[in-house]
Amino acid sequence: MSKEIKVFGASLDPSDTQTKISIKQAYLSALASGDKEKSKFLDAYDVFIAHSKYLGLPNFKKIGKFPVESWLRPKPDLEDFQFVNPLDFRIFLDSNGCKEYSDEIEQFIEEKVLPDIPLMIGADHSLTGGILSVFSDRFRAENITLIMLDGHFDAIPPKLRLDLAKYSKDHKEEIGILFPELVESINGKLEIPRTYNCGTFLYYLIKEGKIKPENLIVFGCMDYPRDEFRSIKDPRVKSYVDFYLSYEKKGVKFIPNSGDNEKMKKQFEEALQSINTPYVYVSIDVDVGALNAILASRFYDYTGVNEECLYNAAKSLKNFIHTKKVELVGLDIMEVETYFLNLKLKKFGKADNTIEIMDKFLEILL
Repeated sequence: MSKEIKVFGASLDPSDTQTKISIKQAYLSALASGDKEKSKFLDAYDVFIAHSKYLGLPNFKKIGKFPVESWLRPKPDLEDFQFVNPLDFRIFLDSNGCKEYSDEIEQFIEEKVLPDIPLMIGADHSLTGGILSVFSDRFRAENITLIMLDGHFDAIPPKLRLDLAKYSKDHKEEIGILFPELVESINGKLEIPRTYNCGTFLYYLIKEGKIKPENLIVFGCMDYPRDEFRSIKDPRVKSYVDFYLSYEKKGVKFIPNSGDNEKMKKQFEEALQSINTPYVYVSIDVDVGALNAILASRFYDYTGVNEECLYNAAKSLKNFIHTKKVELVGLDIMEVETYFLNLKLKKFGKADNTIEIMDKFLEILL
């Protein structure tokens, strides 16, 4: 590639789930007791730069971090302990805080990255929307294909997911528990405003014309409506199914995680062949391989794909870019859980290999 690949961190991490908040509070308590080792790596970018072999090659230029307030990062500063609580995170999310940061990252890309290629490593996936807005304005939406490797389709309003979670709680013998973190919140009256966040940013990008649905491919999604959902008449299920499938009718191409690597590879390559744009952006939400290939994911709603499936996708993407002479304008690795990177679970005989897997993916693709 003639352009440099500029690698930077973007550690926005405003999750308001009690599990995530408890992890941050435990970290701050350890910091307060004098355990300085805990603050060695503050976010996913720090860990990737320290341990990635591939990103150490000359064609990757490390440019630092997109600025994020301490209390919103995976490892806040000790003086911000008071803000690490469910109420403050909820206020941030409900007041469209993710959109504000997404808008700010547009300026960062314009000033610090372009005309080179951004490679963002971070947490909240909503920041991808800011980068895509830059390229949409620069090249026009009809000229850009967005390839999402993601366990979820990030265009579904939270209320629809919550209603489906409520149904699954009442019918767990029938379809199992869906979106367990949402199920934890069902007790009590929970109202979720429709705001721009990691689970909805694609909804807004499509609505605003920043991304054309016919130029969007979602690989590895695990929330795609299964056949048994489509026969359920309950309005909570039907609304979710109808909303999701409405995007398919608009042209979005979904390759759900079927567990069949060869089938998914074939479906992916067929979807890629239907694309005729001169530019492509690749976005990886590491939960596409959650609990399978990857442990360091912020969300664990489902079991994701394995390493072979991810490498197949990288090979297909490489072939697509080269044979169709498409220009890769940017890519990102998002929704990384900093605390779980390189984690070794001796009791279960498992270890996190997120960085090694992403290294291999990038090596194949680039």
